[in-house]
Amino acid sequence: MATPTNPFIQPDGKKPTCMEMLQLIIDNQVTEEQRLYFSQHMGHCLPCYKKYNVDMAIKELLQSKCCGGNCPDDIVAEIKLKINSMTA
Repeated sequence: MATPTNPFIQPDGKKPTCMEMLQLIIDNQVTEEQRLYFSQHMGHCLPCYKKYNVDMAIKELLQSKCCGGNCPDDIVAEIKLKINSMTA
């Protein structure tokens, strides 16, 4: 089976890293084609799979617990930093 063309590749040919793709997915700044590609990518990239699940859990928790559903970016970044240091 042929590998699908990466829809995240930029017009200048630059390929994004897994973490760059993941951040776009988490921030919901992707097309449906990109979402499908990343979903397939996670099927064979364990680091992406783990990181995606942790980041989505953080995002959902913060959205459900913060007033108005929005959490300041600096708080999100600090939580991610602490979690990443614990899982590294």
